[in-house]
Amino acid sequence: MANDGGIIATIEQAMADVLKVIQHNAVDVFETAEPWNYQIDVSEGGLEAFGKYSAFSFPRYMPPTSAGREGDGDLKQVLRFGILIGKESKVKGVARTGNAGQIGISKIRDLVIAALDNWHPGEGFLCDPFHYITDELEVDTPTRYALIMYFEANMITN
Repeated sequence: MANDGGIIATIEQAMADVLKVIQHNAVDVFETAEPWNYQIDVSEGGLEAFGKYSAFSFPRYMPPTSAGREGDGDLKQVLRFGILIGKESKVKGVARTGNAGQIGISKIRDLVIAALDNWHPGEGFLCDPFHYITDELEVDTPTRYALIMYFEANMITN
């Protein structure tokens, strides 16, 4: 899906592109890696939509953020993005911790941090590299588990 070319939408897509190619044991980690478009919304079946997308990663801009001015008057914005990662399994607990045959959110979280901590979206983005700051539990059921992982970067505009 195309976006409006704004900084937020473009960074969401760049993050999704990185997440699409993450592999573990030569297998893609995510069945779905795309910018957040309310995929796990009530209108899509809510938690029942996990199975349609699992394992998934949905990057999105996540206010509140902050802004200020540098000594020379340049605008300094702190950009914060959240990546919703989720997994469904048929066996109780496997979505969270995985097992010998199936990766869980525990390992997926490690792989996302490795891919996006100190990551820069590329040429044309006047921002510092993104850094992992924290995560929050979003869904915790016996067969479904999801976290929102937060990454921040400073963007200076003159």
